[in-house]
Parts: sequence; structure tokens; C-alpha cells
Amino acid sequence: MLTKINGIGFQSTLLSPLDGIIHGFSNRLAGDMENSKENRDTFASRLGLRDSPILPEQVHDNRIQTIDKKSIGIVSGVDGLVSRDTSVAVLAADCAAVLLVDPVAKICAAVHAGWKGTLGGVIGNAVGEMVRIGAEAQRIRVALGPHIGLCCYDVPEDRIGMFEDRFGRDEKMVAKIDGRWHLDIGWANYRLLIEAGLHPDHIDAPPTCTSCQSDTFFSYRKDSKETYGEMMAVIGFQI
Repeated sequence: MLTKINGIGFQSTLLSPLDGIIHGFSNRLAGDMENSKENRDTFASRLGLRDSPILPEQVHDNRIQTIDKKSIGIVSGVDGLVSRDTSVAVLAADCAAVLLVDPVAKICAAVHAGWKGTLGGVIGNAVGEMVRIGAEAQRIRVALGPHIGLCCYDVPEDRIGMFEDRFGRDEKMVAKIDGRWHLDIGWANYRLLIEAGLHPDHIDAPPTCTSCQSDTFFSYRKDSKETYGEMMAVIGFQI
């Protein structure tokens, strides 16, 4: 579940009890995170993080990179970051922003999963990279941030075919609503996390829809040019 924090965002009830882990998902009230480093730093600071979060370029692919506290700015060519010693973040406004952490190994990750990255297995690649540097899949906890829901994410039929080729027929993932095909990228990423070896009880995937709840969240599909912005999902360690 997601619980409200200080009127500026949400935290996962699965990740919040973990000792020394700080995380959060911003909302519309926290401001646009894409074009304002000040907003990003303010949100991170209000969560209790001391360092400025590092972001990936987010190119809608499936590449992940491990970084450290020497990293600065935006990491090019990737859609997810893994770290032991600095906070990492991703931006989203309909795509799924996913936060992962092994609380024992003290390894965290932030992943941007749009439909292309989801189909390409970006979340599984993040788990694989975490395991490569010392995490264990069975210890990893995950929170999926607010994203567009099956109710509002209508897509071309050929995209449905690509997901069915990868996942098989799954009524929780694809459905025909009012004559149009719809896709649930949140459920697709949940399935990928299970495939990667995570325990179902270690995955917090609350039902949300950024388009339906556009008064609370930014939405690429719902917002106008004047009202559009992006939200941030950030995770790091208490220092």
C-alpha cells in the first residue's frame, strides 16, 4: 500500500519499516521533477536524504548501471540505477517507477519501466545487477509507484501481440474495453519480478492510475502542455 507523506507524496508500507532505508514517490503537489533540480532536491531532503539523487537518462530501453557516490548529474543511456552508497531516482508520469532494495546487503535500485522497457525485461535486469554485486533475490523488497492503469492505457493491437508473445494470454495484463485494447504494465512488471525470483510477499504493487487520479499525479496522457510535469521515485540510505 501507499501512504501519504507530508502532502507531497507517498511511501510504501512494505519499504517504510526497513531500517536505514529512505524512499518516496512524489505527487503533483511536490511540483515538476523533470525540469527542476530544486524540486528534486527539496523532495529528497524532506524525505530525509542528505545527498542529491542521481537519475538515469531514461531512453525507454532495458539497460541498468551500477553507480557510486562519485557519480554526478544524469547517467546516459540507461533506464535504471543500482547503488550501495548514494540515492538513486527515476522520473515518471504514466510509466512505472519501481524501487528495489536488499536491506541486508544495503543495495538499492530505481527503475523506469515504460512499455518498451517492460517488454525488454528492464526490471529483471535490475534484479540481476543487484544480485551480481551482492544482493539475494529472495531478500529484495520492491515497491511499484503510481502508473497508468489497465482502465486508461489503451494501446495498438500489435503491442498487445508483443506482450502476449512474451507473457502468454493473461486477462490481468490485457483486456478489451469499449472496443479498444488495454494494457497493464504494472502487472507485467509484477510477473517479471516473480520470474526473477522475488517472493510475492516482497512486492508492493498497489492499484493506481495516474490518468484517473490526475488531480494527485502527473499524467502524460491526461495532462495538457500547461499542466504536465513528471514525478520522482527515489530511494537511498540513511547516513
